[in-house]
Amino acid sequence: MGIMLFAGNQAWAQKDTTMWMVMNEYRVHDQSIFEKNYPVVRAFWLKADTGTSDRIGHTSESGRVYTLALFKGAQNFGAFMGKRVKINDAFEKAQPAINKQNTQNLNGAVVRSIWVRVDSLSRFEPGYKMVNYDFRKMNMISVTADKIKEYEANAYKLGQMDDAHGIHYNVAVFRCTEGYPTNTYLVFLPDKSLMDYYKNRDMRYSKRAQFKNDYDPMRRLATDLSLIVRIDHLDRVK
Repeated sequence: MGIMLFAGNQAWAQKDTTMWMVMNEYRVHDQSIFEKNYPVVRAFWLKADTGTSDRIGHTSESGRVYTLALFKGAQNFGAFMGKRVKINDAFEKAQPAINKQNTQNLNGAVVRSIWVRVDSLSRFEPGYKMVNYDFRKMNMISVTADKIKEYEANAYKLGQMDDAHGIHYNVAVFRCTEGYPTNTYLVFLPDKSLMDYYKNRDMRYSKRAQFKNDYDPMRRLATDLSLIVRIDHLDRVK
């Protein structure tokens, strides 16, 4: 019986493709120090926790820095949460100079939040890899608390309409589970650069304008159900 249960758990873990994300956001005195040290931090944590799908750090237009750690499946995410303090302690011992520099560079509190990707609202072009996109437009959206299903259904229809009209792009949508109210969403639109983002955005707007009567009712509903509470432009630290 124990062997059967173990095998069942292993099979479930292999099938669990839920993408979890831990986001840390904070301000620093000197972004160049963050940019210099983050690749060392990233490499250490990826080696220490092989269950991490990826880690990516950003500076931003707002002056915040954002670090994102992604995990495929609840088992990998849970394992990380159980050992992150030990890994952090190990980094302090292995890289004391960088750890001291990073600590002194902090300018205020670190906000940590946990998110789960909404796959029905996310779409990626073939061959998409997060590290191949140096820019991200980020919208943080607050949805009316008792209208989550209506909001997601409407957003899904908008995405389906884009597909039907040949409007293809990458977008990752996450819903918060901890750190912000659970009716909070993050929408990431990755692109090669800020200029590429504006060019591709204008192309999308132009195509949608051809079907204005179809899009307008759903856009109005989205506006009624939600409010954009933050817009930021993120640049990947290489």
